[in-house]
Amino acid sequence: MKQPPEIPWVEAADSPWGVRMLDVRTVAENMISTSSDPQCAANAISFGRDDGSAFAAEKPIVSRTIKAHLRYRVDGPLADGALFLPWVMEQKWAIFHRQGRILFVRSWTRQLHAVATVEAHEDYVEITEIEGVFTSVDEDPAFTERVVDFLLRSHALRYLYPAPLPPGIEESPQEAALWCFQMFGNRAHCATKEPVVREIPERPLRCLDMTS
Repeated sequence: MKQPPEIPWVEAADSPWGVRMLDVRTVAENMISTSSDPQCAANAISFGRDDGSAFAAEKPIVSRTIKAHLRYRVDGPLADGALFLPWVMEQKWAIFHRQGRILFVRSWTRQLHAVATVEAHEDYVEITEIEGVFTSVDEDPAFTERVVDFLLRSHALRYLYPAPLPPGIEESPQEAALWCFQMFGNRAHCATKEPVVREIPERPLRCLDMTS
């Protein structure tokens, strides 16, 4: 019988972020996504040169709104367009900026899960509100904010950054690793239940160049 992959702990003293975390790379880098629903498979790789306009008028599945305080550098006005486009089934989110709103779309379903309101400043933008949820209608607002921050850092800015874990799941590292893959696909290489001290990222947030 095939043994489940080892999901080791990295202690806080050995973590770049100073938090205890799980190394989930054995799942993120080796698992292949499949679906018995051909529509899900088609959706997952359907984004091509999508600029987000198809989702601009939609509302998130859950309409809850929370306050947020997330800042990201910019090197000019943040244009409308794609911040991240999935190109394989192992990538689970598409991210767009449209008219001062960042849209988080689940790739397999093409459903809008969350919208972040963006306030523009001279050399940075600040997310001040988030409408929607990522896991359940009663998810912790702090968890919602952490997911938004993780998606922007790991997808749009392409940083290695710890994915947020829901409470309790870390008690089973294998279950936590599978949850990370189902939720974030191959962009989640490590994960933690603990809040991470957030410094404003050095890389500027900008939309993809779709002209080439």
